[in-house]
Amino acid sequence: MPKLVYERGACIIRKYTTGPLNNLTEKDQTVSKDIVVNSLNQHQRENAKVRIKVYALNGKKKLIHNVAFTVKPNASSYNSFFVGKTKQYEVQLITNQRKVQFASFGISPKDRFVAAHRVINSELTRLA
Repeated sequence: MPKLVYERGACIIRKYTTGPLNNLTEKDQTVSKDIVVNSLNQHQRENAKVRIKVYALNGKKKLIHNVAFTVKPNASSYNSFFVGKTKQYEVQLITNQRKVQFASFGISPKDRFVAAHRVINSELTRLA
C-alpha cells in the first residue's frame, strides 16, 4: 500500500518532476516558448485527479502555472503552457491514481517540437 501524501487537503498518490530544464541557448535565445503536457489515465473504471504545476527557475523558484482537472477512465488530456520568458523551468505532475502516465514536450518559437525538452513518463523523477 503506497504512503498517502496530502497537498492542500487533497490526497495524492504520485508526484513527479521533470527536473530543471534549461530554456536558453548559448546566445540567450529561447528554446521553448510553450510546453505541452499530456496526461493519460490507464485505469478502466476510475477518474484520475491531476494537478500540473510549472515553475520558473530564473534564480528563485516561482510558480507560474497551476491547473487541476479530472481525466476520465481510459482517456487522456492535453494542456499547453507559456514558458517563453523563463531561463529554466520545471514541471511537477501530481495525481491520485497509480495508472496515470505523463509526458511533457517543449515547443520552439517556430512551433516545432524541442527534442531536448521531451520528457516521457519513464524519464520523470518521482517525488512522492
